[in-house]
Amino acid sequence: MTSDSSSAKNTRQLRLGLFVQPLGHHVSGWRLTENLGSPTDIDWLTGIAKKAEEGKFDMFFVGDALATSVYRLPSTMARLEPLTLLSALAVQTRHIGLAATASTTFSDPFNLARSFSSLDHISHGRAAWNVVTSFSTDVARNFSRDDMPT
Repeated sequence: MTSDSSSAKNTRQLRLGLFVQPLGHHVSGWRLTENLGSPTDIDWLTGIAKKAEEGKFDMFFVGDALATSVYRLPSTMARLEPLTLLSALAVQTRHIGLAATASTTFSDPFNLARSFSSLDHISHGRAAWNVVTSFSTDVARNFSRDDMPT
């Protein structure tokens, strides 16, 4: 390394994202006696998003799944649909990025594009998409299929 490169100021910045699981990631999180709020309470979720934005977080991320099963954590079952939630948060925040998971397996490209485009317009360019494919026969059954498409 030359002296010129070692004296150059590093301008890279750490990016922070908040992965939102309103009741926590612990299997027994829902049993805590403290009132943690409700995963379907928009005012509570708005408060979390505003605190994250005030804390200089770059992104508010909401994961999603198209099915549930007996093997899923109870804390991940009760939640709002991500794009609806993020659209509501978009008008209550100004800078934080708004990211959601959406599967391409059972979603039409036009509808996905339309939904994320709407969020992007509502949020003035703060929308992000976590692209996934579905893999579970539980998901297939929710779409009236016996198995996953091949």
